Formats: sequence, structure tokens, C-alpha cells
Amino acid sequence: MRPWLAVLLVGCSDYALNNEKEPASDGHPKLVTDPASLTLSGLCEPASRDVLLQNEGKGTLRIEAITVEGDGWSITSAPSMPLSLEPGEGTLVGLEGSDGEAQLVIHSNDDESRLEVPLRASANVPPTATIASPYADEVVPEGVDTVLTGSASDEEDDSQDLLVEWSASVDGVLGGDPPDRDGTTTYAWPASARTTGPQSVSLTVTDSCGDSTVATVGFCQDGANSYDALSLATWHYEGSAAWDSAGGSLLLTPAAGNQVGSAFETSTPVNADNVDISFYVYVGGGTGADGLSLTALDAARMTGFLGGSGCGIGYGGSADCTAGPALPGWSLELDTYYNGGVDPTGDDHLAFTFDGDVDGYQAWAALPEMEDTGWHYVEVSVVAPHLRVAVDGAVYIDQDIPGFYGFSAYVGFTAGTGGDTNEHRIDELTVTDYSCD
Repeated sequence: MRPWLAVLLVGCSDYALNNEKEPASDGHPKLVTDPASLTLSGLCEPASRDVLLQNEGKGTLRIEAITVEGDGWSITSAPSMPLSLEPGEGTLVGLEGSDGEAQLVIHSNDDESRLEVPLRASANVPPTATIASPYADEVVPEGVDTVLTGSASDEEDDSQDLLVEWSASVDGVLGGDPPDRDGTTTYAWPASARTTGPQSVSLTVTDSCGDSTVATVGFCQDGANSYDALSLATWHYEGSAAWDSAGGSLLLTPAAGNQVGSAFETSTPVNADNVDISFYVYVGGGTGADGLSLTALDAARMTGFLGGSGCGIGYGGSADCTAGPALPGWSLELDTYYNGGVDPTGDDHLAFTFDGDVDGYQAWAALPEMEDTGWHYVEVSVVAPHLRVAVDGAVYIDQDIPGFYGFSAYVGFTAGTGGDTNEHRIDELTVTDYSCD
């Protein structure tokens, strides 16, 4: 390890006289200093040094003033002025240097009258820290151990004498060993110890002065986060929707006329462009209308949670058969009532739309009879732009659908009735959101 403090003294050591100095003339004073210049580098804190002023001449030396001109230096002790030094006599001037260049200036009756002692001081330079792995915005695969790699260096200290610490913004302090001779530092981070989702990793390097430098890189740990959304207590209900504790399911509409309801889980937004959603749906118990939707509601553009009634079935608008408003995002409707001029078929059907455009279907598929008072299992997978929808194990939509999926969404359901009626219920909802999309 190199010294904490590098000091370069130019001149005589131990306040000895410079043997090469020209002899003073008889009867004349001669001012000399030891050292002739002073350099301090790598200072952790201000450092003190003394400069000896000595009369090497034959006459009396009279010093009129001692000052410091410049930055980063100051006088800490000096004799009272004016001062007389007989031949061979000397006095000390105390100095403190921090960071800068200056001159100790002595005015005297020496022939030169003004003598300057160059003073240089430089503060410690903090170490450097860089991260090579992970790289910025890297997606770390699920279940794969990874090695954090970085480098550390310092102008004053050997790399092996530096302290390093790896940490993560979510998972906290990780640890770290001293760097190799070339400054390389690594940390083996097992997959089992990493939290899924985005976070940042930091490398902190500290030198012998206690100065630190931090390098930070953002990355994402991929992985699937699944949860039973209906077990959460933060659903937002509007209209006729409510949790039916007696029935143990989400009731969107009762079997009554002209109902509209919506329910959205608002505590956990998901990535609308990469999400799997499965649930059971019940439609029946009434005279046969209208339908329901699974909606990924754009959290940034939304102004409310309830869309249009009628053919809007709680999410739609932009059509003659509903006043709206349309909910922004994407929606998959399960429609059990034929609205002429809007619906593509008179059969029960699925239809996929953007931004609640109920007469602008992007994909649709006819379904068998759904109003049979039975529970049907629906599986929806979005890996933008691909949509896959299965009902009771049969795949009905499996295709690319261009459009806007890049938003954070609240997952929820809407439903509506008109002159005809049905109960619309949801149960056993599971949402699987992929962390790094």
C-alpha cells in the first residue's frame, strides 16, 4: 500500500543549509528557507508543515512581513513582525495546506527584498468505480445465477487496498471482496436471492481517506408474478358490481334490466403487453342479455372505471348503440346478445377491441351457448401483438393483432343488461404478470 500522504520537499532536509548556496557578502544579510518549496499530495484532510527562515549572511536580517498569496494555504504560526535575525539565527513559520497553489512571501532587507516559497497542495482524489455486468437495462433470465462484475481504481491507493460493496435497490446490501491487482471486483449473486422485477445494482468503492464513489446500473430480474386477484381487498366497484360474499364470487350485474357494473383491481397494475389472465365466468339466470368484458384499463389515460351501457356492456363507446364513455386500453368481450349492425354474428361470441370501440372489432370468434347457468373457464394470454384465448380448453382466438399494448393497466371486468337480463359473475381470477416487459 502506498503512503496515505505524499510529501515532496525541495530544498534541504532537517532544516540544514544548502551547501550550494552562494556565500553572503560581508556585512549583508542573506535569507534562505528550508524547504525551498513545499508540495503535499493526496491529502485526506488539511496538513501542517513548517518552513525554516534562516539568516545565512554576515549582517542582521530584518523581516518586515510574512504572507501567503494564492489558494489552499494559510499561516498557522509566525513570529511577530518586524523580526530581526542575527547571522546564523532562524525562525519557523507554520503552514497548513489543503488544496491549491500559493506562495509564502517574505519581505526583508535581503538584497532580493521579496522571497517566494512555492506551495502546492492537492486533496485526495476519490476512487473510480464502474460496472461491466449487468449492463444498463439488461434483463436477467429467471432462475439463472449471475456474477456482478466491476472495476475499482485510485490515484493514491493500490486497488487491493480499496473497500468495495455491492448493493441492490430492492434486495439491499449484497457484500463484496477487495479487488484483484488489476482492480476487477466480482460478486456471485444466486438467482434464489434476487427479487423479480426492475431494480438497480450499485458498486461503492471507498479509499483509505474514506472517500467513496458509487456506480449504479438499472436492470430487471425476469420472472412471473402470479396472484389470486379476487383475494385482494382493494377492488374498485361501480354501478351494480359488488363482491357477493354469500355466493363467493364477483357479481357484475344481477338478473335485472338496464344494469351496468364494473370492478377493477387497482393495487397492482400489470404490463398490458405481456400478461396471462384466467378466470371462471357465469352468464345466466335471466332472459338473455347482454354480456361482459375483461378489460386492461390504461392507468395513464383513464378518466373513470365505467363505460357505456347497452351494447357497450360497461366498457364501450364510439357506437350508435351506446353513449359511452369508452374505456381506454384493450378489452375482450364475451357477448351473448346480438346487436344488429354492430356485432359480427348472432351467436354468442368473443371479440377483441382497443379503447372501447365496440363496432371496431380487431378479432372475433363465435362461441357455443354460454347462457347455460354453468361456469366456464376462460384463459387469456397477451404477448403483444399476439392474443390467445381459450374457453373450456378450446382455443378460439390465436393470432397477432397489431395495436397499442404498451401501457400499465388495471385488470378488471365490466358487464351490462338492457331490456333482457342475466347475472354476470366472475370467480377464481388469476393474473400472471411478467416482470421485465
